[in-house]
Order: sequence, then C-alpha cells, then structure tokens
Amino acid sequence: MTSCKIGEYIGWIEQKNPLTFSHCSKAAEYAVLLGKGVALSTNELAILNIAAPLHDLGKIRVPDEILTKPASLTAEEFKVIKRHALWGAEIILDRAGGNLDWLYVAEIILNHHERFDGHGYPAGINGREIPFLSQIISVADAYDAMISDRPYRSAMSKEQALSIFVTERGKQFHPELVEEFIRLIA
Repeated sequence: MTSCKIGEYIGWIEQKNPLTFSHCSKAAEYAVLLGKGVALSTNELAILNIAAPLHDLGKIRVPDEILTKPASLTAEEFKVIKRHALWGAEIILDRAGGNLDWLYVAEIILNHHERFDGHGYPAGINGREIPFLSQIISVADAYDAMISDRPYRSAMSKEQALSIFVTERGKQFHPELVEEFIRLIA
C-alpha cells in the first residue's frame, strides 16, 4: 500500500468538499478507536487506517447541489447519494492493480452502508456477510454524522446519538460493536 495513493485520494475528498473531508477524518479516528477496542490484528488496523478516511471517497462524484443541499433530499437525490459507496469502491479498484490490500479496501468501502439487519445498501447483505471492518466504519460514520452539524440539520448531543445506537443495536449496527463503542465513548 502506498501512502502516495492514500494522500492523493484524501486530497480529492478535501478539494471536493471540506465538510466531507472533516467527517472522514473524524470518523476514521472513531473507527480506529473501535478497532483497537475490539482487538483487531495489526494488519486489520493498518487496513482500517486506510479504508476509514476513504469511506466517502465516492462522494467526489456526487453533484455539489446534492452534496451540499440544505434541505432533505428527494428520493432521486438520495439514490444518487447512495451510489457513493459503489463509486468509492470503483475508484479504488480502477487503481488497485491487483493489490489484495487495495481490493480489500474497496470491498470495505463498498459495504460501509450495509446494515446488520440486511436493510442497507448497495446489496442488502446482512450480519456476518458484511465485512467486519465495514461494520466498524458504519458505527464510526454514523456517530460522527449524528454529533456534527450538517447543512440540513443541527448536531445532536452525544447522549442522543448513543441512545440511537442502543435502539439500532442488532438492526442497523453489529450488536457487539455497539456495546464496545458505547463503552469507549461513554
């Protein structure tokens, strides 16, 4: 894995949208914290350190008027946003050159919006079918999104966000990851 590619990809995100860049950076910090909390191997942590800050790479292909819209998205706009996971994986795959680590990063990015109960996207896979590192990023991604201001809503409190995790344990999120994340954050 080359840090040159990572830096280039991160630069694309920052250039496209500073809010997305900031979110990716903060979500990556939470993901690594959770990864350490569940005792990932050194190799898994290395992969997570690459995939987590790049999880929203595909948003560089989302039109600005959708990405920065200060109101709720229409159904059609949400369909476009949902494609970012696929687009991010495609960007990585286009330049992976058969490198297995980069192929794994693409798989993690592709699946970071899958839900434990199978109601996520893009494929609607569930439970253990979802790569574990994708599930870690899902928790970190959601937490940072909830506690941060967005163009369309104000941030919620840490307590409100953790309450949602309790409600969504085993539905949106891997139940053991929720328990560990709450332990780490609380």
